[in-house]
Amino acid sequence: MKKKFLVKKIFDGHSFIRDNVLVVEDGIILGTQEGIDTAEDRVIDKRDFILSPGFVDKHTHGIGGVDFFEATANDLKTIQNYYFKHGVTTIVPTIVSAPFENIFKLAKAIREAKKDPAFKINIPGIFLEGPFINPAKKGAHDERFLQSPTAEKLEELISNCEEKIIDIALAPELLENPNEFISKATERGINISLGHTNSSFEQAAQAHMLGAKSIVHLFNAMPQLHHRQNSITTYALLSSIKVELICDFIHLSPEIIKLTYKLKGPENIILISDSISATDLSDGEYSLGALDVKVENGICKLADSTIAGSTLTIDKAVKNLTKIGIRLEDALRAATYNPSRLLSLECGAIKEGFRADFVLMDEDLNVKEVYVEGELVYKA
Repeated sequence: MKKKFLVKKIFDGHSFIRDNVLVVEDGIILGTQEGIDTAEDRVIDKRDFILSPGFVDKHTHGIGGVDFFEATANDLKTIQNYYFKHGVTTIVPTIVSAPFENIFKLAKAIREAKKDPAFKINIPGIFLEGPFINPAKKGAHDERFLQSPTAEKLEELISNCEEKIIDIALAPELLENPNEFISKATERGINISLGHTNSSFEQAAQAHMLGAKSIVHLFNAMPQLHHRQNSITTYALLSSIKVELICDFIHLSPEIIKLTYKLKGPENIILISDSISATDLSDGEYSLGALDVKVENGICKLADSTIAGSTLTIDKAVKNLTKIGIRLEDALRAATYNPSRLLSLECGAIKEGFRADFVLMDEDLNVKEVYVEGELVYKA
């Protein structure tokens, strides 16, 4: 049976459109229309709410006490509701630098969780934020687990992982043969994200030309902007490469966010949470991978005061962008269409044939209801 959701307005992934009715059948979007027609189909009246594609968090280490470094299938089933609460319907579980065994265990846990019909959150693959990063810019990564990137190690990961590896962080200056590694990844449908790096402008440009498409949390764990010494940071701002931003006003100041928006445009910005297991919980002692993290006032740090992820959620990031004067359409695009497009996912947009994953919000952008494949999974 078709379902028709009547709402105040619809954001389709790019802009607010004229139509205010979303038509869904069998978990798939059929399209939109203006107003209600015949009474033959089921009409769900949500005219007080704004409808947006479900948020996509492509860089999240965990939430609700669970770290993907050691998550079980039951853990995944438990925390999906934490993501739904914040309007997130698609996640890319992100694992910090770890032994390959941990990566393979996470893949098995995801595969097992997906067998449960009650497991609804969309997980298209895994993001490896390590181990192919520069020790000098390791941030909150355990140096014991860092490795040099080679095509052989990449093949080992791909061959033994039961879930798709969809994204890999990379310090391009570590590559002996950039073309071999990046080409092998892109041929297998893996995005390369440049980050945790001391890369020069030229090394970043070469990696981008070879197929790398994005930058890991811009400005963090990379060279600072310098007026004479160009680096990957300069390249990120001047090129068309996509950039992740952690918009919690801790990792980045509001002014730097606005500068990036002005230079990059709304089409090249991707909102991420970089959330750790402490997210949605009280301050205290937690972990990120094998490292201990202390959370005070929602700020996550290692013992040496290195920032270690965040307690940010994507709905909060959207609100933060609008608070500093960025258009709601552009904030929503950075949380939906842009990350899904980067990873070639059939979600993150109100488009015929895509998954009917969407969020209903009030005028203050508070998440009120969340739907996955057209079915209600969260109600505030």
